[in-house]
Amino acid sequence: MHLLKFACASMAVLTLGACQQVGTNGTIQAALPDVPPEFNTVVRTPSPDPAKWAYQKLADRDQWRCRPLSCPDNSVVTIAVTKNPAPRPDPIALDRYVKTEAPKANEKLNATLPNAQGLRESKLVSASIEKVRGYYAIRSLFDMLSDKGPYERVELLVFAGGSLVRIDSAAMTLPTARKNLDEFVMAMEIEGRPPE
Repeated sequence: MHLLKFACASMAVLTLGACQQVGTNGTIQAALPDVPPEFNTVVRTPSPDPAKWAYQKLADRDQWRCRPLSCPDNSVVTIAVTKNPAPRPDPIALDRYVKTEAPKANEKLNATLPNAQGLRESKLVSASIEKVRGYYAIRSLFDMLSDKGPYERVELLVFAGGSLVRIDSAAMTLPTARKNLDEFVMAMEIEGRPPE
């Protein structure tokens, strides 16, 4: 009898642990009433490797921290999925945003620093437009400085139909931050079809 109770309790713990690794809270059904139904998308953001990444839910986003000795350096990936204000963005408008608004947004962030999280400075190194899984995306690289020292951050905004996916990858070195981001992009599941 005690063995049966122990087995049931163990299964419950394993099931809850597995749910935490998947990041199912990163799923959103984005149905915008003023756009055609072909822009409705469902985005799931699972971990590319649950043995490597420890999951936790933060307010409105999912966060994965690389487990000790599993990455070349300290690494964190954060993903937020929200409704997309531009289901079919214009590439010229995106280019204008990258050149004018992205630097302004970074300046605005720096005006609020230092903050409670220990961030002291953010330097926008570059921003560019690319296609990710058939959708337009903006990739930005940042040099960051916190109370604990410098680190690198790569941000990717994917305009996935009715969903806007923001993936932030932070690591001590740029190659690690890029590699981690690319792994999560490859693991991302998008139900819906990209615009032509």
